[in-house]
Amino acid sequence: MLSFRTVVVAATMGALLTSCLSNKKLTDRSVYFKNISDSILNKASIEYEPVFQKGDILSISVITPNEKSARLFNQPNSIAGSSSGGDASVGTSSPVQGGYLINESGEIIFPYLGLIKAAGLSRMALTDTIVSRLRQYIDSAIVSIRLMNYRITVLGEVIRPGTFSIPSERVTVLDAIGLAGDLTIYGKRNNIRIIRNVNGARQTATLNLNSGDIFDSPFFYLRQNDIVYVELNERKIPNTDQATLRNVSLGLGIISAISVIVSTINVLR
Repeated sequence: MLSFRTVVVAATMGALLTSCLSNKKLTDRSVYFKNISDSILNKASIEYEPVFQKGDILSISVITPNEKSARLFNQPNSIAGSSSGGDASVGTSSPVQGGYLINESGEIIFPYLGLIKAAGLSRMALTDTIVSRLRQYIDSAIVSIRLMNYRITVLGEVIRPGTFSIPSERVTVLDAIGLAGDLTIYGKRNNIRIIRNVNGARQTATLNLNSGDIFDSPFFYLRQNDIVYVELNERKIPNTDQATLRNVSLGLGIISAISVIVSTINVLR
């Protein structure tokens, strides 16, 4: 005959074992980089320089030794770029406030310089172009350019899905996941989808957070208006967990009932 102590110990051991197995499943689902060696993690990141696109809004500041000259080439509280052509002067504006809009032709309208191609250029390339065009008016100028409407959207199995405005232009898929509060335990870490619009054409890619190839992917660094989508694991996975919990509860109930019966028998003997 089993003693009451033996039954209690068995029940406790069973509960602990089940808890450990369940925790192991959860841990396996929430691990990142498990197939990536330290040498890959320590490798220098790829060079990445974002390029501007149609619809981007740029903040462009011109700094010159002469304050009066600087005012000629800076637009306070207005945005240029909505006109179809022609030269622009200070005050040219559109409904959007605060910067220069890259129009459907891929150009901005800059005070006194007129149309300047911007789409497809990096920050450095556009800076050099504007500085070069300014030389006909001023000998020395410093041009500062910042993208004002950098946004990414993170959807799917993350804790806080949504659209995020970011002041930086060097944003990785890992940064995006961090902004969204990390993946849930049911998010597929080996199948992160990136949806990107390039010149009106939609491009998609799949990234594996457990593969070293992720760092070499052209989609590792996100572009403005990218969508990051985290897929849900197979439905059978959460169902399996629920079944396991039900079985554990049933098993513990049976063990508890047996312990009560054994205890009663021992008392009556």
